[in-house]
Amino acid sequence: MTTLGANQSADVVSAVREATESAPRRPRSGLFSFTTASTAERIIAPILGLYLGYAVVRLPEVFPVFEVPRGPMILMLVFLGMLGLAVPQDAWSLIWKKSGALRCVGALLGLAVATAEIGIWPTNSFTFIKENYIISVAIFVICMVFLRDRKNFRIAITVYVLCVAAVSYNVVRTYDPNSVVLNDDGDPVAPEIVAARPELRRLQIVGEGLDSNDFGAILVSTFPLALWLSVGSFKRRVFWTGIAVLLVMAVTPTQSRGAELGFAAAAAVVVSVGAKGWRRWLSFALVAGCIAVFVMMAAGIGAAARFSDFGEDDYNLSNEGRWFFWKQGFVWMLKRPWGYGIENFPTYFGIMNGPERAAHSSWVQYGMELGVTGITIFVVLCVWLVRSLRKHQRRAAALADVMPQAKDEQVLGGHMLALLAGVLVTGSFLSNAYYPLMYMALGLAAAVLLGSPLPDVVPDSLAKPGAATPALRSGGAPRRRLRRFPGDVPAG
Repeated sequence: MTTLGANQSADVVSAVREATESAPRRPRSGLFSFTTASTAERIIAPILGLYLGYAVVRLPEVFPVFEVPRGPMILMLVFLGMLGLAVPQDAWSLIWKKSGALRCVGALLGLAVATAEIGIWPTNSFTFIKENYIISVAIFVICMVFLRDRKNFRIAITVYVLCVAAVSYNVVRTYDPNSVVLNDDGDPVAPEIVAARPELRRLQIVGEGLDSNDFGAILVSTFPLALWLSVGSFKRRVFWTGIAVLLVMAVTPTQSRGAELGFAAAAAVVVSVGAKGWRRWLSFALVAGCIAVFVMMAAGIGAAARFSDFGEDDYNLSNEGRWFFWKQGFVWMLKRPWGYGIENFPTYFGIMNGPERAAHSSWVQYGMELGVTGITIFVVLCVWLVRSLRKHQRRAAALADVMPQAKDEQVLGGHMLALLAGVLVTGSFLSNAYYPLMYMALGLAAAVLLGSPLPDVVPDSLAKPGAATPALRSGGAPRRRLRRFPGDVPAG
């Protein structure tokens, strides 16, 4: 059995401390810090969480009492102003160098502007950039910068998840699977037809205009965040696991199979990399419980057959479904590799096929509208985030015995991977390439990496597989004395 002498133990601890201290910290002069937010940023965090509830889940459309005229626009201006005040100019260059995600998002924005000019309908593209896409990019930057601090991150996520939970509760409370189904003329549909087609009972919209599939994607992205909030005390487990179950209950009326696949992907990642040891088994038990609730509810409203129907007779495989849209999009991308301009897939589809239809895939949107360069940059963005989060997890695992916060960082990294898995899987079936939900998820993942308290370099003695690692208290003292044997040479 290999043991470490006193000098070796001290060397490891010193190396970890030196590596940690070399990371950017908040100076006493109040300048920008990668790991600690300023007082003004602390105030911003809960407001930002509420803003995400407005921008992503459209809280005022479900609860009009929260409607504030021009409120989201005013908040966005406040956030942008705070970015200018809280982040010095020289800090932006450091953030730009450190965050590959920011560089990719900047490249996508520049490409969207460049291809809009040479697209098939420049006016439509520039209008979309000005009114929609620039807001999504701003959400990415705001989330990445303001939520890099772990306390700010938890506060904002708590408020956001509660917003989604409130909408979910309203959906579960108001949805009636036995309501009368009407046709386009307002006449009741025969019960035998409804029984044969359970999709007629699916929830069509949430609030005033949030599509049920898009709402399902929001629930998928919120699910791993709720599970992350549950990590810690018993009270947290009970409360936030209950919220996670509520999210699963709310997705059932949507009958969204894309959301079903997204939940499966997020759950698989949470169980596989979200935690280790007994916490992994606890996560597995919680996810299994959520699945059981989902199955019971789906069977109860007669939607079990639809959720399990991925056969060859599915409409998505016809000329009226997703497979046809996807093939058209990639063929058009090859014919015009520089792109048709952002938000121009429906326009070109209408020109070629009659009625306008959406791409129903974020990947197709980037490829067809922003060209080969656009989809390449988006893939690079996703790969960079996933690889960086995996490195972050491995670094946290190596430092778990000498840094108290390392275990928390490992769990956080795993749940951010689950968030990306859920968003990207659902995004493969929905046209949310440039929408706030997608860029919020990307921004949260980038914030975890930007504000990492872990050192960039792990000492060799901890990085080598099988190397013995001293178990230290937060103060750096060994937990137990190393045994001495006759004949041992005194250390030093």
